[in-house]
Amino acid sequence: MGRKRPVLFAFPMRSFMGIRVKSDVYDRWIKTVSARRLLALEAGWLREVVSGFHGENLAYVGVDDTPRFLKRSQLRHPFCLGLPWQKNHPCAARVRDDAWPLPDNSIDVVVMQHSLDMSVRPHQMVREAARVLMPHGYIVVVGFSPVSLFGVLRRINLFSTRLPWVVNCVDSHRLRDWLTLLDFRIESVTPALHLWPLRLISEGSSRRVDRLLHGSGWVPGNGYILVARKTVAGVTPISPQRWQFLPVGFGGAVPAAFSDGSVSSRIPYTLRSEKVTDNES
Repeated sequence: MGRKRPVLFAFPMRSFMGIRVKSDVYDRWIKTVSARRLLALEAGWLREVVSGFHGENLAYVGVDDTPRFLKRSQLRHPFCLGLPWQKNHPCAARVRDDAWPLPDNSIDVVVMQHSLDMSVRPHQMVREAARVLMPHGYIVVVGFSPVSLFGVLRRINLFSTRLPWVVNCVDSHRLRDWLTLLDFRIESVTPALHLWPLRLISEGSSRRVDRLLHGSGWVPGNGYILVARKTVAGVTPISPQRWQFLPVGFGGAVPAAFSDGSVSSRIPYTLRSEKVTDNES
């Protein structure tokens, strides 16, 4: 008699290698009342954060299909980068965890709203954000906290294939370590979403409770908003470049830069730019 084959258990893929969000799952979730409440709450908080930044370019990578808070930004050119599973939503360009079609040191602010939670390789995504940020640029990360009521509910729904339970939360302490190794200075970590995804009597009262408790440390938050600044010692400040932008979808357009007269190989052919000399201006 031959040896018996070992029994293989089909654990969720996210337990070992992160998650793979499907487009149809995301499209259904983004229309739910719970998702709209989440995005409305975070839009208000992000509006306050980004309104304090100045510069040229802001890149948004996140779950909000219409991040209207970008219109309140003081930066001249905010634009959206789409994740692979956001196929039915307009954006300036698609990104992968380990490949963003942007030149090095070209962006002043990067906003990542739950994109790390839904990434197969969140550390690689953080590295790409660090690569495209200019020295002294800012990164804003909104994430779910694994040590929270949400983390408990996620474990209860361990075998669910629906959002938000399939997310792979990145702990804020781990994220701080990653950013510190990449020469970032942590500016602030604010606890958020103390009630969500639970609901009180009405949606309005639920939102008011979350807004009231925002930033409170005595009640564990189900999420956090982290702000960090890129500090690169000994780097000469780069003079601002003038970009030509193409209007593609919501949020403006994505910048593309020339380097020594040739287009960067990381930029798709649809994202064109021209170098403007002082004489032409």
